Amino acid sequence: MTDNDRATARARGQAIRDTRLARARAIRRRIIAGAVALFVASWLLITIVLVSGHDPALAKNSSATTTVASTPSTTTSSGTSTSSSSQNSGTSSSSNSGTSSGTSSVTTSQS
Repeated sequence: MTDNDRATARARGQAIRDTRLARARAIRRRIIAGAVALFVASWLLITIVLVSGHDPALAKNSSATTTVASTPSTTTSSGTSTSSSSQNSGTSSSSNSGTSSGTSSVTTSQS
């Protein structure tokens, strides 16, 4: 092989490497630009929905509303009735004069 052939081969090899690097840079730029565009579009959509007042967490028909009904235990002694019910967050009790019967219901809503 002559020096001229080696120089030509090196020049071709360098051109191929440069082409590959340029292609890799272009692919990286496209992927980064797409990811940034998707990120910005997502946050823009969320911002528009919240600013327009259509927040799904504040909807009246939210599925996070829970109704808990419990039957209180009643103890009667000499005309005084004590009613108490136990719930997840603690206990509550009330005293009434006379007799008491029925159920109590507690409605909680998470926000």
